[in-house]
Amino acid sequence: QPWQWFDEGVLFYRALFGLHARANNEVASPQGLVRSQVVRTDDASVRLALNMLPQVLEGTDEGRRRRRADFPEHVAFLSSDVAEVARRARTAGLRFLPIPANYYEDLHARFGLDDELLRVLRDNDLMYDRDEQGEFLHFYTRTVGSVFFEVVERRGGYDGYGAMSAPVRLAAQYDVDRQ
Repeated sequence: QPWQWFDEGVLFYRALFGLHARANNEVASPQGLVRSQVVRTDDASVRLALNMLPQVLEGTDEGRRRRRADFPEHVAFLSSDVAEVARRARTAGLRFLPIPANYYEDLHARFGLDDELLRVLRDNDLMYDRDEQGEFLHFYTRTVGSVFFEVVERRGGYDGYGAMSAPVRLAAQYDVDRQ
């Protein structure tokens, strides 16, 4: 939808489904800032992340084509053991979004993660976030057609979406989708 209708989209989900808007966020991508707004139920059993793409991609046929290619649709699934899901999925032939090595170096510096957890994250292309409430582990598939999938694990009371990892994911998708 056009950028100027973004707030109307949030109101639609609030009015029709009774979802509540969370604080919005802007995430850097190789093509500009992506505005993200989460709407969800009180118990968080339904969560929708609405994303507004960079305005530079609006208004032309080339912009619309690039927007579809550079910003595929996103579906996420919750798991109680994302590392095990990743191992099984890789064995079954699922193509993962490759995460650059320096991401894990940054995680080590930022969070002081132990070597074993870093190995599990790196070996499975898992991403990680942590706050005072808990931890968030997740992985992404490569884009299939016009959609990619994410599998997430929430530990403790973590309630976010791994926003600090989003620029890394967007850059990795941009690189992989151009190969």
